[in-house]
Amino acid sequence: LGTVTAYNTVNVRGRVDGELMKLMFTDGQRVKAGDLLAVIDPRPYQVALQQAQGALLENPAQLKNAEIDLARYKGLYAEDSIAKQTLDTQLALVNQYRGTVKSNQAAVAEAKLNLDFTQVRAPISGRLGLRQVDIGNLVSSGDELPLVVITETTPIAVMFTLPEAELPAVLK
Repeated sequence: LGTVTAYNTVNVRGRVDGELMKLMFTDGQRVKAGDLLAVIDPRPYQVALQQAQGALLENPAQLKNAEIDLARYKGLYAEDSIAKQTLDTQLALVNQYRGTVKSNQAAVAEAKLNLDFTQVRAPISGRLGLRQVDIGNLVSSGDELPLVVITETTPIAVMFTLPEAELPAVLK
């Protein structure tokens, strides 16, 4: 008599919110790490990516224009034609646009990441348990109930008691 214990068991959950569009597995199926298990509706995340990319295209143009104006203002300030405050204000505007462009780049990266998360992949290799949701269900990153549970079966631990007299045979 003994106990068989998996080294790893993973509750697979969605990392983004949306409608479950596809289930790509059957109960009890063996999967490898990285296998596609489910697809959450990607359309809202595709739109968010397009919006972020649009903002990223717009703001560098504003930055370029502000940098050109800054170069002009530096020349005018050197000729003592404008006040130092005007130059400082333009420099602050350039830095503001640089920050906006960085924020836009981060928004694009986040949107791409969320779009990737609409494809739920197996984090480990193992055997799947029973599916806990059906196509059409709304899933959320905060759901208590997982989509499915993966149990690693190779390697696996087996614990059992053994009489001391049998130990030499087991050690061989």
